[in-house]
Amino acid sequence: MGSILGGAFGLLRERPGAVVIWAVTYCVGSLAISLIMGLLMFGTVMPASADAGAALSVWAGPMFSLMLLLYLCLLLLVVVLMNAVFRAMLRPQEGGFAFMRLGMDEFRMLGLVVLVCVGVFAAVLIGELLLLLLITIIGFALGTGAIAGAISVVLALAFLCAMVWLEVRISLIFPLSFHRRRMSLDAAWELTRGRFWLLFACYFLIGLIFAVATGIVMWAVMGEYFAALIQANGDQEQMRLAAEAFAAKQFAMPLAAKILFGVVGAVFFAVGLALGPGLLASATRELLGDESEAAVFAAESDGSVMD
Repeated sequence: MGSILGGAFGLLRERPGAVVIWAVTYCVGSLAISLIMGLLMFGTVMPASADAGAALSVWAGPMFSLMLLLYLCLLLLVVVLMNAVFRAMLRPQEGGFAFMRLGMDEFRMLGLVVLVCVGVFAAVLIGELLLLLLITIIGFALGTGAIAGAISVVLALAFLCAMVWLEVRISLIFPLSFHRRRMSLDAAWELTRGRFWLLFACYFLIGLIFAVATGIVMWAVMGEYFAALIQANGDQEQMRLAAEAFAAKQFAMPLAAKILFGVVGAVFFAVGLALGPGLLASATRELLGDESEAAVFAAESDGSVMD
């Protein structure tokens, strides 16, 4: 676990220039795409005075396709940066400007990301429907008493644990597929076999660090607003006044403070990129050094791994 975590933190220490470039690239790219989306939604393409019928006809036509294309561009930007992290840790000899490229590795990873997202969404949806059906059956059989409620809670926790287990087991599919230059679905599953608790502990520690850091920053920025919401004690009028006061304070914030918060946000993104994909790449690199690597990729010989 120390080696895996050390590899992720080592990326910040060994390649700080690349991490800064990744953060700047994401900020500039996402801002440009967001501005284009804003112009499409509220600018000359979709004027504010358009009636509902005209808006529907526009959104049902080329507008929808264009917005979908922009979202895919944003996803591709994230994939390029994620692959840059993987390349810096798994194939550093390839080099490049901050290890960023746009080639088959990136388009293959884009397809894999879409495939995994669709698969996980379908699995979660089916699992939730089955869980709801089972809880409904228990409710009809046992009524609405404490026993039925306790069983429902246990089933919900079991479903949550199953989802966490599944996500950990497939978590290395992205860096491993990048490293092998193919969609190594079977190999990624085998690589994490027997290592659930090791990987879960690493992910939990990194998540805890980010949760604490995010909480500190959020309280520094929105502490007064949170305190006002707590004092409102559910009173809708007081909550509205607190929201208006917070919004007015944000508009009145000096330019230097806004720049400072922007820099803090960029730092958070840079660290998150290094410790997110960086942690996955570090885990892949460490586990591939195990003596069982040959067994992990034995499935390639019979063609069971997707190319």
